[in-house]
Amino acid sequence: MDLTDPVHAYLYGLIQTDGHLSQGTGNKGKLQIEISQKDADVLVRLASAIPYYSRLSTRTRSTNFSPKHTSVTLRVCAKEFRDELVSLGMKVGRKSETIDVPRCEFSPADYFRGVMDGDGSLGFTSNGFPFLSLCTASEGVAVAYESFTRAITGKEKRLSRNARDRVFNHVVFKEDAQAVAAALYYEGCVAIARKKQMALAVQAWRRPQSMRRVLRRKFWTDEQDGYILTHTIEESAVALQRTARSVKMRLWRLRGSNK
Repeated sequence: MDLTDPVHAYLYGLIQTDGHLSQGTGNKGKLQIEISQKDADVLVRLASAIPYYSRLSTRTRSTNFSPKHTSVTLRVCAKEFRDELVSLGMKVGRKSETIDVPRCEFSPADYFRGVMDGDGSLGFTSNGFPFLSLCTASEGVAVAYESFTRAITGKEKRLSRNARDRVFNHVVFKEDAQAVAAALYYEGCVAIARKKQMALAVQAWRRPQSMRRVLRRKFWTDEQDGYILTHTIEESAVALQRTARSVKMRLWRLRGSNK
C-alpha cells in the first residue's frame, strides 16, 4: 500500500468508514467493505487495485431503511494485506472513535474523499445552497479534515462534539463547499459515482446577484494569542493577516481576562 497513490489513499479512507478489519485466531481474519449495490462499481475498481485475492458478493436483507436492501461486499483475507493495513494505523474491530489519519505520508484529497464517500454527504440545502458535510466520531480525523479545508478556503472552523451524538459535524456552504468539492472530486478520481455527480452539481452552482457575501469571523487560536502577546500590533497584523483594530481588541480581551 502506497498511500501517496490516489487509489490506495482513497481505499484506506473508505475502509476506515465503510469497512471492517477483523482478526481471528492464528492467521484467520478478513477485511470487508460493504456498500449499497447502486455503488458497486467503485468496489470493482478497488478490487483490481489490491494485489491479493479478493471476492465480491451480494446479499439482500431487511434494514431500517428498506425491507429489501441489496448490498455488495468486497472481502480480502490475505494476512499480508491485513498486517500492512495495521502497520499503517488501521484499527481492528470497532473503530469509529479511535480511527486516525494514516501514520505515513499520504495524499490528503484522495484519503479524505474516501472518508467523505463513507461518512460524508454533499448536495443542496432546502434553500438551494450547496453544502459539504463530514460527520465523524474521531477527533484525529476531524482535526486533520479541518486543517485540509482551512488550507482550501482560508477559513477556520471551530471543532466541538455535538451534545446529542458526541460527534464532530464539519459543514461548509456555498463557495466554500464548491472549493472543497473541486479539491476532493477532481476529474478522473476514483469515487462513488453518485457522489461525484453531486460534486459536479455543487461546483456548477452560481450565487444569485441579489445575495450578498457575509464575511466569516476568524477564530483566534492559542498560538496566535501567544504571538500577539510577544510582538507589536503592527507585526501581529502583518503576520496573522488581521487588522490592527482586531489585534488591539484581542489584546484588550486577553489582558482583561488575566486581571
